[in-house]
Amino acid sequence: MRVYKFLTSEFAMKDIWQRRIKISEISDLNDPFELIPCDLSDPRHLYAVLAMRDEMTRNRGLLCFSRVWTNPLLWAHYADMHRGICLGFDLNFADKMARPVDYVEERLPWQEPPTEEFTLKLLWAKFAGWKYEEEVRAFVTREEEENRRYFIHFDEKLKLREIIVGHRCCVERGEISAAMASYPEPVPIIKARISRTSFNVEEHPYGFMN
Repeated sequence: MRVYKFLTSEFAMKDIWQRRIKISEISDLNDPFELIPCDLSDPRHLYAVLAMRDEMTRNRGLLCFSRVWTNPLLWAHYADMHRGICLGFDLNFADKMARPVDYVEERLPWQEPPTEEFTLKLLWAKFAGWKYEEEVRAFVTREEEENRRYFIHFDEKLKLREIIVGHRCCVERGEISAAMASYPEPVPIIKARISRTSFNVEEHPYGFMN
């Protein structure tokens, strides 16, 4: 599955050099409804779901991607207003570990007793207002720690396949090529631009010579 990660140019370049990306902490996600998208009017259900979320927070984190890189909102919100860089990966996690988010208009009705299927729905359901993100998420264990942050390295499960440079980004192709000098395989470096015919971001036909 091809997925995309939007970053500032600073963090993207660090990730390319170090061959890793940061794992998001569940407690730091920007949607307060994460992992609790169900009807919690019953205090018992609220307690049960919050306890599950707290348990996951202690030993797991999230990798959040998009299925597209052409949406200008994603560049604006997550890549420093088009000054950043988007990394494209082939994601090869097991189906229960990574999959697209299900967008819902209403909070999910509680299921009693909660089955495994219902619990998995809670992990991948999100309010439809976020649908523009076309999110793919993977839950991963937190292993490598650095300054209280956790990272996952590029490997066969997370293989870097594309680098798309925002149309306002000042990073040059040569800087990215230098960061990738020791990579075993070449990775295409694409310069983005604003489309002349639609409200999309697209590949610049002349690359960095603009």
